[in-house]
Amino acid sequence: DLLSAAECDEMLAVAEDRFSRSTVVDTEHGGGRVDPQRTSAGASFERGQTPLLDRLERRIAALVAWPVTHGEGFQILRYEAGAEYRAHLDTFDPARPGSAAHLRRGGQRVATLVIFLTEPEAGGGTRFAKAGLEVCPQRGSAVYFACVDEDGTIDPLSLHAGMPVVAGVKCVATKWLRQQPY
Repeated sequence: DLLSAAECDEMLAVAEDRFSRSTVVDTEHGGGRVDPQRTSAGASFERGQTPLLDRLERRIAALVAWPVTHGEGFQILRYEAGAEYRAHLDTFDPARPGSAAHLRRGGQRVATLVIFLTEPEAGGGTRFAKAGLEVCPQRGSAVYFACVDEDGTIDPLSLHAGMPVVAGVKCVATKWLRQQPY
């Protein structure tokens, strides 16, 4: 119950005209690139871009005890039937040249919050294979997980996947938290 049904609808309305093919971080050159492992459509926002997003960012900061200034803007994603995001980490690999620019702006991603804005008719769970856990989408609820351990080392248990949507549409809002101001 992180978001009300009305707030879920408002977030979807804000994103509706902004969706385009989702990208992944290009670990060699920086920036983003289309990749077959991620087949959703996405809409990215700056932090506090609308009054609604600002209000929700402040709610999240209070809930997880992490400063608003240390968060990226929301990314709202839409997964139609067959769409998925195969197993991945949300962190930046410091050994890869394309990660340097991302790490300079806010440091490492330390945690992720995925808010379910819709529930597909079938499929679309968030699976943590190494942890033996799958979270089923429930509108207005969220899953929060650390991406690094207490020492800042990337946590392999944070490897996760957006499982394929079998029927219907799954929409989520993702919020990444950083080590430093972003």
